[in-house]
Amino acid sequence: MGAWYVLSMVAYALALVWSGWSFAHARPGSSRTGYGLFVAACALVTVVFLARLASLHEAADYSRGDLALFIAWLMIVITVAMGRGFVSSPVVLLLNAVGFGLALVAGGLQAQASAPFLPASSLLALHVALAVLGDAAFAFSFSFALMHLVLEARLRRRLFDRWYLHLPSLATLDSLALFTSATGAGLLFLAIVTGCWWGEIVLHHWLLTWPKFMVTAFCLMLYISYLIWRVSRKAATRAMMVFQVICFVAVLTNLLFVGGRVP
Repeated sequence: MGAWYVLSMVAYALALVWSGWSFAHARPGSSRTGYGLFVAACALVTVVFLARLASLHEAADYSRGDLALFIAWLMIVITVAMGRGFVSSPVVLLLNAVGFGLALVAGGLQAQASAPFLPASSLLALHVALAVLGDAAFAFSFSFALMHLVLEARLRRRLFDRWYLHLPSLATLDSLALFTSATGAGLLFLAIVTGCWWGEIVLHHWLLTWPKFMVTAFCLMLYISYLIWRVSRKAATRAMMVFQVICFVAVLTNLLFVGGRVP
C-alpha cells in the first residue's frame, strides 16, 4: 500500500501545481490537465483509503492518521465531483492544499503505527520524490532566469535577433521563474519535513544537525529570500535573476557534492 500512497501524493502535488499555474495565468485550457491530475490523484487516494478501511478489523480501530486521510480523501473527492470548471478556483486550491497537508500528516502518523499503510521505507521514498520534484522545479526556474538575462542583455544592446524573436517576453519569463521557484521551495520544504520525520521514526532523531539537512535548509532560505525580494517589487531586476542563478548553483552543489549518507 505504501507505493500507492507515494504515487497518490506525487499526483496530488502535481495537480495542485498545475491548477495553481492555470489560475495564476488565467489559462482555461490548462484546467483540463489539472482536472485530469486531480482525477488520477483521487483514484489513487481512494485505493489507499479503501485498502486502509479493509485492513481495520473494527470501526473503533481507526487512528488519528486514518481520520486525517479520510478528510483529505473527502476534499479531493468533492473537488472532482464539482467538475473541471472549479479546479482552478482559489477556494478549491486552498482546500486541497490543506487536504494535501493532511494526507502527508496521515502518512507520517501511520508510519509509526503497529499496522501502518505507509511503512518507513515508503515515507523515505516520498521524501525522495518530493526532493526530486523540487530540484526539477529549481532547474526550470534557473533556465527561465538565464533566458531573462539573455533577453534583457539583447534589449539593452538593441539586438533584435533570433534570440529576441524566439524567447518569451521578460514579463512571461519573470512569472515563470517566480512560479517555479515558489513551487520548488514548497516541495523542498515538504521534502525536508518528510525526511526529518523518517529520521525520527527510523533513527530516533530528527537529523537537524546532519550536514545534508543543514545545506538543504540553507538552499531553502536562499529561495525564500528571493521570493520575498521579488514579491516586494513590481518587476524583476537583473540582480534578482543573478541571485536566482546563485541559488541554483547552491542547490546543484548540495545535490552533487554534499554527502547523503545518514549518520
